Amino acid sequence: MHRFKKPLRRSIFIGSTVFILLLCILLNILTYRSFRKSLYNSYEERITDILVYVHSHIDLDDLSRCVDTLEESPKYNDLMQLMDNVVEQFNIHYLYIVTPLNNNDTDNMLIVLSATTEYEREYHIDEDIVLGYICHDDYSAEMAQAHIDALNNDKISFFEEKSSWGVDYTGFLPLIDSSGKHFALLCVDIDVANIQDIIRAYTIENIIIITVLGIFFMLLLQFWFNKNIISPITNLERSVSVFAENAHEQTDPSKLLLDIPTLHTDNEVEGLYDAISQLSNDMHSYVMNIVNMEEKVSDLKTQVNYMDMLAYQDSLTKVKNKAWYDKTSQRINEEIEEGSAEFAIIMADLNYLKKINDTYGHERGNEYIFGACKEICQIFSHSPIFRIGGDEFVILLEKIDYINRNTLLSEIELIFGDSANNTSMEPWQRYSVALGMAIFNAESDKSIEDVFERADKAMYKKKAFMKAARE
Repeated sequence: MHRFKKPLRRSIFIGSTVFILLLCILLNILTYRSFRKSLYNSYEERITDILVYVHSHIDLDDLSRCVDTLEESPKYNDLMQLMDNVVEQFNIHYLYIVTPLNNNDTDNMLIVLSATTEYEREYHIDEDIVLGYICHDDYSAEMAQAHIDALNNDKISFFEEKSSWGVDYTGFLPLIDSSGKHFALLCVDIDVANIQDIIRAYTIENIIIITVLGIFFMLLLQFWFNKNIISPITNLERSVSVFAENAHEQTDPSKLLLDIPTLHTDNEVEGLYDAISQLSNDMHSYVMNIVNMEEKVSDLKTQVNYMDMLAYQDSLTKVKNKAWYDKTSQRINEEIEEGSAEFAIIMADLNYLKKINDTYGHERGNEYIFGACKEICQIFSHSPIFRIGGDEFVILLEKIDYINRNTLLSEIELIFGDSANNTSMEPWQRYSVALGMAIFNAESDKSIEDVFERADKAMYKKKAFMKAARE
């Protein structure tokens, strides 16, 4: 019997094994990268929101003088209180301002301000870390160099660092005074040890699932090839070889018989046709299995998209957050350039939130924010609502709500007025909100920011009026 250098059985086994292996590796890499990128993007957007929010409350020239003189100012103390509140509210690892001194292993970082939690203040944790404190060996040379690079930058940058405090994903925002001096870095640290555990567990689970499916499909494919192609062809080749050997110098015509294996066919052409037809059917089944695998990958991508959606949603009120407002602003500005824009903005700022937090705790403060937001959502049910700060909301009025803007504004003011004066309710259930509305004017407004600023001024004017009325 003839021996082949590349028998069909071995060639198919090697080929299918390599194909399934490469497919498993590719799917694992793609799903891992997509999942990891989505998670880190969501963390970067959260860090950016916090940095932008805190930066908007900093008097840069005053803080620059504090760094130069190492003396605290009233605005410095106000900023410290704000950052302490941000740490408590957003549940981040660290929020601090530093000035990198050098890229040595020690004495390389000057502490400007380090926010603390209520727990840390109560138990005097890190109470010696104040303005002018120089870190001796807390920052490695690599971390110090990363801070120096970030300080010389003009935009937010990110750095993942491993230290004795854990694994943090840090966002840097350089602070620049009016003279153009880069004097310090505003930093936010978020603990990403948990996210790395999630990615690791997800990757291991994904590898196991895809590998098991790959082995299963490889075995299934081998079984099919053996039954429908290899065995029939091998049997046919063996029969022909035996016939050739027996026919050599055979003088008995009765023995010149070709023992054709059972192929469930009447002739070779029909048998080949049936084999090809069977191959087509089985390959269809195999492709459907691959499609099912792709659907699993699609489901994973859907989960990643869902996480992206969560990144644009305020976790407390479930309305859109500052990041989504920025995206919406891009769309509105495009409509302004096209000349098709027609909208109004209402700014809403919650009164007494700090008093409620200080008196009844942050849990009641969250109830106060959630309840006030619910009232706004019920009135402006056709308009997107954005929470852009701890106690600030933006309502974008378009279409039907834009047409009925004055009626809706009067209605919500009446509701909040009644709620604020309802002494039968708990203090955190008596919602008081200052509102200010501005309407887009195509002749004077160049962007949505112009309308936003007028609405913000109107809101603060209303807030001052309400405060004067109380006094």
